[in-house]
Amino acid sequence: MKTINIKGKEYVPVVERVKEFYRLHGENGFITTEIVPTNDERVVVKATVHLGSGRIITGHSQAEYSKGMMGGVALEVAETSAVGRALGFANIGLLDGIASADEMRKTTNQPSKLTKNEIEDSSEPFL
Repeated sequence: MKTINIKGKEYVPVVERVKEFYRLHGENGFITTEIVPTNDERVVVKATVHLGSGRIITGHSQAEYSKGMMGGVALEVAETSAVGRALGFANIGLLDGIASADEMRKTTNQPSKLTKNEIEDSSEPFL
């Protein structure tokens, strides 16, 4: 799977995790997402990975609507991160941890310094 480097660590983008999931589980597996009720300032998304074996794995993520340049796409950011986390819990795309590349950027209060190629190769939404 392709990786991107953020602050010296390699991460597998969510798009690569999703591709690998369907390669491994084909028509027997599927992914669902749902919005978890919260307040008007943030959105919380729950992603559920249904493995062909009947196992079910979940991941959650949240994003604030008005925070930073991602505020306008908070739902999409939260959904992508939740899917990435659920797939990580399913042992798909793990290198050094569960966090997606987007989650790592959320933990820093600085704008992303990725190159144009890294942005185009990443599954996480960028503006």
